[in-house]
Amino acid sequence: MPAAEPLRVTVLCGFVGAGKSRVLRDVLVQQPAGPLAVLIHDRGAAPGQSGAGWGDGIEVFRLGEVLAELMQECVSCSLRDSLMDAITAIARMRRFFRLLIECSGLVEPMMVAEVFNEAWTDEAPLAALARLDQIVTVVDAERFWDDVHSADALQERGLSCGADDGRTLSQLLVEQVEFCTMVVVNRSERIDSEARERLRVLLQHLNPEAELLLASDGPALAAGLLACRPEAGDPVGFQPGWAKLIEGAPMPAIPSPNWTAGVFRATRPFHPERLWALIEEDWPGVERCKGFFWLASQPDRCFSWEQTAGVRHFECIGDWWVATPREEWPTGEEFQQRLQKSWPIEFGDRRQELACIGYELDQQRLFERLRACLLTPAEVLSGEAAWRRFDDPFARATQEAASRDDDADSN
Repeated sequence: MPAAEPLRVTVLCGFVGAGKSRVLRDVLVQQPAGPLAVLIHDRGAAPGQSGAGWGDGIEVFRLGEVLAELMQECVSCSLRDSLMDAITAIARMRRFFRLLIECSGLVEPMMVAEVFNEAWTDEAPLAALARLDQIVTVVDAERFWDDVHSADALQERGLSCGADDGRTLSQLLVEQVEFCTMVVVNRSERIDSEARERLRVLLQHLNPEAELLLASDGPALAAGLLACRPEAGDPVGFQPGWAKLIEGAPMPAIPSPNWTAGVFRATRPFHPERLWALIEEDWPGVERCKGFFWLASQPDRCFSWEQTAGVRHFECIGDWWVATPREEWPTGEEFQQRLQKSWPIEFGDRRQELACIGYELDQQRLFERLRACLLTPAEVLSGEAAWRRFDDPFARATQEAASRDDDADSN
């Protein structure tokens, strides 16, 4: 391989027990494509794994094994840099045309992609040595639907990355699907045709741009895992389904009236007490809801909203641009165009935009309930000074969460 050509990389993600190792092994045994390296992203694994049983020309590395060799030269090798260092070491061997990384089941693909976008080694970007081609997520057809509707925290299942890991199972599963270039459905033969179709539609709406394949697809799956994307090197340049809905981009056709996909939009702010009351009620049929909203009681603040089945989360992500000094605005033309597009005369860029994907969801009724949470015309006319005096359960919840975090840090 020419010295200037970067190592091509495929990242394989998926929750614990989804079958990543089996899918990877089956593909490489059926269609070996060496010289190829496989990196198992598991620091706790025992070193010494060879390529035996994987196919000719394939070498298998454990992350812990690669780092053990590196740390003989670099005692300060940190956990944050571990994946970058392992990729760098394998790329510098200059004897592989591709690296396949099998990630831990708790890893979010975006975290791995950021290594390629942000990491530097010896004053040069990692991308000069290794190029990210594919992010592949394996899902277990038999468990995915039930798991994505679970409210369990990872800690409740004994699977968290530490005491401060507050992620839920459903959040992790959806993020693994939304941030990938290919979804591989494993064990699809264990569910009936109706369940397979329901799963297919959900996956396509979570990530319309991802190629969807069955683990049993053999040659097609092998070709996909080893494909070189023309746009490789920019793995974060695609949009999940919720973002496409908000942008008005094309989405997959809705195959049956059981499925809905739409965006709730409004320019008036939400009344904090009315919205909080709605949040505490059930939203039956909502599979994914994500976007941005603003509260009358905190008119300068932009909040993000995320719901995966029954798990909901909100947080303040900063100020709206209308509340930000102009000297702090980006200067690019693209920013100006996007800002102008979302700048009604009355409220600036402040708005409600919530993308909603549902199964057996009464979307019209849900949007009516959301509209009932907006300020009335009379409340709007009362002005921001009056809005700020509204009782605000969101502010209290944020303060309580911050207090819990402080207590956890002090223990």
